[in-house]
Amino acid sequence: MCFRQIIFIYFCCPLSVFCQRNIEGRVIGNDDRKPLIFANVFISNTTKGQQTDDKGRFKLTNVPAGVQDLVVSFIGYETLSIKIKADTLKKPLLILLTPDAIALQGITIKRLRNGFEKYYPLFKEHFIGKTEFSESCILKNPKVLWFSMSDNGTELTINADEPLEIENKALGYTIKYDLEEFKYNFQKHYVSFYGYPFFQEMTTKNEKRQKTWYENREKAYFGSSQHFFKSLINHNLSNAGFTAYTLLKEEKRFFMVPVIPELKDSLGNILQYASKAKKEIDSTDIILGADFWLHKVPNSKSASYVQYLRRLPLDENCIFEVREQQPYLNFEQYLYIYFDREFEEPQFADLGKKDASQESILTLLEPHTLIEPNGHLVNPLAVLFEGRWGYEKMGEFLPLDYEPESF
Repeated sequence: MCFRQIIFIYFCCPLSVFCQRNIEGRVIGNDDRKPLIFANVFISNTTKGQQTDDKGRFKLTNVPAGVQDLVVSFIGYETLSIKIKADTLKKPLLILLTPDAIALQGITIKRLRNGFEKYYPLFKEHFIGKTEFSESCILKNPKVLWFSMSDNGTELTINADEPLEIENKALGYTIKYDLEEFKYNFQKHYVSFYGYPFFQEMTTKNEKRQKTWYENREKAYFGSSQHFFKSLINHNLSNAGFTAYTLLKEEKRFFMVPVIPELKDSLGNILQYASKAKKEIDSTDIILGADFWLHKVPNSKSASYVQYLRRLPLDENCIFEVREQQPYLNFEQYLYIYFDREFEEPQFADLGKKDASQESILTLLEPHTLIEPNGHLVNPLAVLFEGRWGYEKMGEFLPLDYEPESF
């Protein structure tokens, strides 16, 4: 059995001057202790990153505050991600990358021969997205993707031999995305993926194009999950345009009743016999619908549940709590969020409405999820996004160190 080895240690030599919120050090191979030249070192989800020099050295300056993912990658070695706070570091880092265990052992994973032709459209829809901005996103190296299927044929896994190179012409960013894994479950129609993106701003001498990038970035930011979480912990949801409600999801419970019911007069005489033909009635829907404080939210007819909103908006304190001066996302049931400063794109709105508010649903998969001051979830996989935030993919993807000018 092979155990994945992740090692990082401090240099022992003293450092007389070390600026706060800088990260510096060296990257070497754990197999031969030689420096890894041109290794990629970056803070995930930001514009902070560089390649190592001829001695394996790097220095990242003005790193965002709080817990960050420092990512180090080099072809032929396992990608390393370290959760780190730059303002607590007092010495440079020595980072040892371990050779790829799968490559070393000659382990082969069965790749689908026609995987790209058959499943790339699915990947593109769920990774690049289908929003207006997603249409301006280009995956420049799609052929680095490879596809495999579970033995029972219910789950597709997609990996990449190299970092994905994405060009977002709507927002003016190029993104190098170290895709760790992409999974799609055909039974539950559930998609999950994670990786480590590094942003670089595009440059242009065209002032009109530059202005368009700034405007589009603000449009992508306002109403986003990052905007919501940042407004949440600052107790500013209402002013930011958000309203949050508790959403109930209850399993449907059916029973059969005659299509034409039996009718009797006041003396109990049958005026109309019940038909033999019967129809299904959902008792859950009837019970919840009778509650004045609940409002039904339309749902797919094929769904196994009905969903209702509690009519009273939630206070911020019902959504997050502070522990040891740190804000943690924590709420009951599901969270239903309206954003009324921007209309939903018609292809996502019910019946193609042009004036529908943007709506999102949050499911907390792990309680007490830490929120950073910039609106970043320390564990983004702890929350399931549906609705608008479920549609937003690479088209609206912004670095965590982005700050809107009009915020």
